[in-house]
Amino acid sequence: MKSLRNNFAAWTAIAVLGASSLFAAETSAAGGHRHGRQAAFLSSHLNLTPAQQAQAKSIFHSARESAQPIRQQLRQTRQSLRAAIQANNAAEIQQLASAEGSEVGQLTAIRSTAFAKVYQTLTPDQQQKMAALQQARKARRHASQAGAEN
Repeated sequence: MKSLRNNFAAWTAIAVLGASSLFAAETSAAGGHRHGRQAAFLSSHLNLTPAQQAQAKSIFHSARESAQPIRQQLRQTRQSLRAAIQANNAAEIQQLASAEGSEVGQLTAIRSTAFAKVYQTLTPDQQQKMAALQQARKARRHASQAGAEN
């Protein structure tokens, strides 16, 4: 039973590690950072004014700066988690997986707060366009998941 629990803990940690890596700072295939994509996407799809573009850029830059120490800690946590998995240290795996979840949650909160601030700068028409974009994204995600299940 203890072996089953250790295996479950290890696989849970691996799953969390893989899923949460989506939130980590990454670089594109061309080698450039993904920074600025949010503002560029919003600008092109919502026809932001130059003032709105400047605000969005400032908000996302500030969010990126405040997330930097958390991303560094997350990298260290993941490195320690890989070592704990290799050492089959179930207690440490549980502790580090919990820490990783907390750090990912902090990053999600920073990102969500930034989007909320930008959302407040949008006109009602732009907010409607944003809602339509979010619905389309949700529909694509559900279609993708349905295709993967079949």
